[in-house]
Amino acid sequence: MWQPPLKKPLRQRIRDAGGFYLWVNAALIRAAGPPQIGVGTQPRCRSCGALKYEHVLVDDGLGCPDSTPA
Repeated sequence: MWQPPLKKPLRQRIRDAGGFYLWVNAALIRAAGPPQIGVGTQPRCRSCGALKYEHVLVDDGLGCPDSTPA
């Protein structure tokens, strides 16, 4: 009668992977796929259209880069 091949014990599989973190990371990547790097877009300002990180912090929030007082 056919029997499925025996799996290694979990402890041995974790050691073979290089440790618990690497074992979990490999399992997660198998389930979710590789990370999406550089795919997303940076948030833009509704007023001027410039990137949010280019803005300056003023008294009442963010100020657009071309309208900041010098």
